[in-house]
Amino acid sequence: MEEDKNDLSDRPAKASYSGKSSGIMKYSGMAMQMLGTILVFTYGGYKLDEWQQNKVPVWTLVLSLTSIAASLYLLIRGISKTGK
Repeated sequence: MEEDKNDLSDRPAKASYSGKSSGIMKYSGMAMQMLGTILVFTYGGYKLDEWQQNKVPVWTLVLSLTSIAASLYLLIRGISKTGK
């Protein structure tokens, strides 16, 4: 009977700790995905402007703004999935 009481008291502490760490990992992963998306698209736009020798960095602006919109969309979609 004593062993059962010890097992029950350990479970909530472990569950709450693992829940915090998985939440941190999930949101830091989302942040890294956003950063990576923005950096890759912006770098691609920079290289396109360099290749086309544009005086105004049109591709850099277009692709960086597109990447921000795409990363926000993915962030909202990811957060709404975790809420369910």
